[in-house]
Amino acid sequence: MKPSDFQKTVQCRFESCLKKVVRHVKDYQKKLKRRQKEETLFCELPEIVVENLAVWDDYDTDYTIFNVCGNDIRVYDDELAEALKQLSERNRETLLMYYFLEMNNEEIAKKQNISRSGVFQNRHNSLALMKKLLKEKQ
Repeated sequence: MKPSDFQKTVQCRFESCLKKVVRHVKDYQKKLKRRQKEETLFCELPEIVVENLAVWDDYDTDYTIFNVCGNDIRVYDDELAEALKQLSERNRETLLMYYFLEMNNEEIAKKQNISRSGVFQNRHNSLALMKKLLKEKQ
């Protein structure tokens, strides 16, 4: 039995569709291969790159704020913040100005109306006291 014209038409359309699908599948596979050559998996990235991609949220509960000379100084280490709280206000300010605001002894002395050697002595004594306080906590 010979196929009718209608059956031939349907068969040709079906074959045409199949060829298109096969062509698209081949194109898709090529595209995937090209992409794999260019892409890098996250697990293969160096840690430094991954850390740069990360976003860290910043909450007020994560740190202790000390206000010195109109500047808010954030101390993230809880033990350090507790030790700083136990110092007198002048000694705490001296340490915070020196280490966090990067002021020298002369600038601190002008702010506190004391001598440079007084600032040095305060800082030295404050550090010794903090060292002692931190060792006691361990």
